[in-house]
Amino acid sequence: MEYLKVGKILNTRGLKGELKIKSLTDFQEDRYQKGNKIYIHFQNKYLEFEVLKYRSIKNQDMLILKSNEDINLVEKYKGSDIFVSSESDITLYEDEYHISEIIGLKVYQKEILIGSVVDIRDYPQGDYLDILLETKKHAYIPFRDEFVIEVNEDEEYIKIVEMEGLI
Repeated sequence: MEYLKVGKILNTRGLKGELKIKSLTDFQEDRYQKGNKIYIHFQNKYLEFEVLKYRSIKNQDMLILKSNEDINLVEKYKGSDIFVSSESDITLYEDEYHISEIIGLKVYQKEILIGSVVDIRDYPQGDYLDILLETKKHAYIPFRDEFVIEVNEDEEYIKIVEMEGLI
């Protein structure tokens, strides 16, 4: 089975096994619907779970897994990645990407490697690429057509415009 990474377990909350999730998907409502299957990558295995409850508190996604409503059962999963079956993939339009497909891509400006994408930041103005520059500093580039010239998933790079003050 093929898997698609959709998040990471950051911590637990409360005694009832609620998990704090850093989501790498814009489709949380679909991915974490009650009854849906998710997979936690733990000790080199994909463990299957059923979502019992999902909610979002202050832009923080929270999950409770069926038959795991106890902190003692889920605490060991802190730091583990969450996946869904790629067969349950959501259809994307042209120029739409899964966050997990963007993270790790090398970023070029005028054919010069400037860094790589380490995260996607979601702000009210839109999504921003968090780029770790070769200088070990971070740059935040709006993930919009005005700034991103090309995204090439096959060759694993992104080209951005050359603009004074952008980096």
